[in-house]
Amino acid sequence: MIYFGGRKIETSYMKIVYVYPQFVHRTGTERVLIDKMNYLAEKEGYEIVMLTYEQSQHPVAYPLSPKVRRVDLNVLFYPCYAYNRLKRFFVWYRLERLLQTRYNAFVSVFRPDIVVTTTYHAKLLRLITNCPVKYSRVLESHIDRRFILCNAPENKKNPLRWLHMIYDMHVVKKRSRLCDILIALNHDDASDWSQFLKTTVIKNVVHLNPTGKYCTHENKNVIFAGRYMTQKGIPDLFKIWEIVFKKHPDWHLHLYGEGVLRDLLEREANRLRANIHIHQSDNQIFERYLECSIFVLTSLYEPFGLVMPEAMSCGLPVVAFDCPSGPADIITDGVDGFLIHSRDIETFADRLCQLIESKDLRMKMGKVAIESSKRFSANLVMPQWVCLFEELCIQNHNKL
Repeated sequence: MIYFGGRKIETSYMKIVYVYPQFVHRTGTERVLIDKMNYLAEKEGYEIVMLTYEQSQHPVAYPLSPKVRRVDLNVLFYPCYAYNRLKRFFVWYRLERLLQTRYNAFVSVFRPDIVVTTTYHAKLLRLITNCPVKYSRVLESHIDRRFILCNAPENKKNPLRWLHMIYDMHVVKKRSRLCDILIALNHDDASDWSQFLKTTVIKNVVHLNPTGKYCTHENKNVIFAGRYMTQKGIPDLFKIWEIVFKKHPDWHLHLYGEGVLRDLLEREANRLRANIHIHQSDNQIFERYLECSIFVLTSLYEPFGLVMPEAMSCGLPVVAFDCPSGPADIITDGVDGFLIHSRDIETFADRLCQLIESKDLRMKMGKVAIESSKRFSANLVMPQWVCLFEELCIQNHNKL
């Protein structure tokens, strides 16, 4: 509860809707959004709705508080891809109208104060900006605007799909102007979006080491965790490891994740015979961090990178390319890890070897990394979201 202009405003009973297609896949965005919903429902007592339209009967990817209400509008777009292009167009158009109708009906009854979505999906931007109900519209950017199209390079092989994606990005830019604010993960992305709407920066909440244990730096293991996709630059990691393995053949590289490149990576790992181990994603990833001594990240771009502070909270120093735009906001070069500029594979391998050859250096950097990772705890990050939502609530009441 706060007072504004002599009036009492009940912000402790805010209604917030998070709109997303589905929460099925175990990826960073889904995890971050669910963490926020859980915190706001449990800690702040807000009325939170997880609103989806393609969740169907699939389980939610991560644990969801029973205090978060789940609503699925049951409008399934993915069967459209089985149709020819002409039929797909008309069916898609009909489904979008159905989605808008069902969304409008829901928010007309629920009357949210705030609706939150991401910049990934043009249909979501149309959805929340076409609705006649008045509420604050909040966008979250989880991929830097300049890299959204790069996130699906395979679409370049299909000219029609590529043109469709370009059109979608045009829609996103146009519709974003109708939103109240965009929350970016770094200042570069915030600056890019600022030409369209008001922006600010709030870092991701990170799950920090819950085990009460820390890395001993005794195990001769290096770990990578992330999706097996082009963005992660794993071919460069293999080149780096070839150099390292020649000097330290008793060390092992472990990769944990899922993705379209997994089979290709397994074949390449088998061909190299360099102690490279490809694993599925692991629900006990903190236990896997504790079995290793160094964390590596070779992404081509990385707006934040949840896995870096996760690993750091276990005491692992990080070696990462200084790609746009996240690693430099997380790692302090030479203090809790190493940042490698210009995708310099030789320097990356040298820094990795430097850590391999000095347990004292690993321990020193790892100790600092543990403290550094605490910046991203929910107790420090989520109050920024609460403050933002309260300000939007004040603005809404002031307009009435």
